Amino acid sequence: MDWLVDRVFPFRRLTVWLGLLVLAVALITVALAAVLVLPSLRGDLVDDRVASVARSAEQSAPTFASNFADALAGAGGSADANAVTAAYGALTDTQAYIFQRIGAGRLVPVTEPVAPGASPAAARAAVDAGIQSGTARVGREEVAEAAYAMRIGDTVYVVLLQSSLADVDAAVRLTVRRSLVGALIALPLAVLIGALAAALLTRRLRRLERASSRIAAGTLDAPIKDRGRDEIGDLAQALEQMRDELAATDAARRAFVANASHELRTPVFALSGFMELLVDEEDPDRRDQYLATMADQVGRLTRLATDLLDLSRLDSGKVPLDIEPVELSAVAARVAADLAAVANARGAIVDVAAAPAMALGDETRIGQIARALVDNAVRHNPAGAHVRIATRTGGGIASLMVEDSGPRIPEAEARSVFGRFARGTGAGEGSGLGLAIASELAERMGGRLVLDQTGERKAFRLDLAEDAGNHPPSSA
Repeated sequence: MDWLVDRVFPFRRLTVWLGLLVLAVALITVALAAVLVLPSLRGDLVDDRVASVARSAEQSAPTFASNFADALAGAGGSADANAVTAAYGALTDTQAYIFQRIGAGRLVPVTEPVAPGASPAAARAAVDAGIQSGTARVGREEVAEAAYAMRIGDTVYVVLLQSSLADVDAAVRLTVRRSLVGALIALPLAVLIGALAAALLTRRLRRLERASSRIAAGTLDAPIKDRGRDEIGDLAQALEQMRDELAATDAARRAFVANASHELRTPVFALSGFMELLVDEEDPDRRDQYLATMADQVGRLTRLATDLLDLSRLDSGKVPLDIEPVELSAVAARVAADLAAVANARGAIVDVAAAPAMALGDETRIGQIARALVDNAVRHNPAGAHVRIATRTGGGIASLMVEDSGPRIPEAEARSVFGRFARGTGAGEGSGLGLAIASELAERMGGRLVLDQTGERKAFRLDLAEDAGNHPPSSA
């Protein structure tokens, strides 16, 4: 349907709009040139011609006055005066006319040919001193003219030099024609260049459109490439970053679903098998053993369901946090007491070496993190392991550490120990979610959970902001 709309209403297309924009700019440029440049061009050429005629008149005036006086005094009389005047016009590349001033300013021609019309410059020269210049219209033709008065004996003559502006008008018309020809050539070229630029632009946009459609359809394996260093290139980089993040999220979701399904399926299958055995078993001791195993699997399912619920709440941002001052040493003592039975059942020793450490956090969530760390240390270390819960402060940080005497975590596994469903080699039971939940809870409280294997013992450390205002005053 879109292609039909595009053909019926082509002005919806960006290419057409950009082409029309380039055409409009070119037309406006030509119009401004016709309105502003060409008239001023003729005016400048006319002014230059008038100035040239005036300079010629000023430079040749003394010589011409002498020659004209000699011609009048000679035997040839008017004929010699006409010849001198014609030669003067040829010398100055103008048409020269001579008038005699009669009375207050009336001018009478004294040479042939006679000026074809009235001359404003000659009229001014008859009454004002100096070179008078300007333009005049002679019939249908405009001329540039300059005039000045000269005295020979008791007679005052006015010399008029006129130069046709027909060549100026011809030059302007030629410029106009060439400008129009150039415009007729430039306009289609401008439209073509604009269309090509728009086509390149829209082609890049179409690629981004197709890429976004693929992302919307769930296809996240095709990278978005654009080598441009402009705004479209920036948009492509943003889309590529979004694709990477969505691909990572999708991969994590798929892995999460697969791992969760596996973790759920294992105890469910175990329960199903033991239920079948329980139906046919008549030995009370074996029945009790089966029931105990089934109870363990139910507990495993319960813990997994709780962990999955916590992860869901963390992902949706619906984990309530009550940030307040919390004494970490009290939390450590309480967690050690709560897990004493679990530790004893596995032959582990849990003790507390806690110093006063006031932190800012949610007491319930801090306890949850501490339980996860202690439970992890008890379950994933050999029997008889020594687990210690310690607290300390320093540098504005309040820390709770869970140390154990068990083997170190290999470097390859340590890098992903806080990942979801991360389970080390020989980890045995457990969903691999406890440390992931603990790490995300620590981050939600503005802290962090780190694995420290630099000392003699392996330790998981919870770092939170210290509530320095709640420290007891130190003695001097």
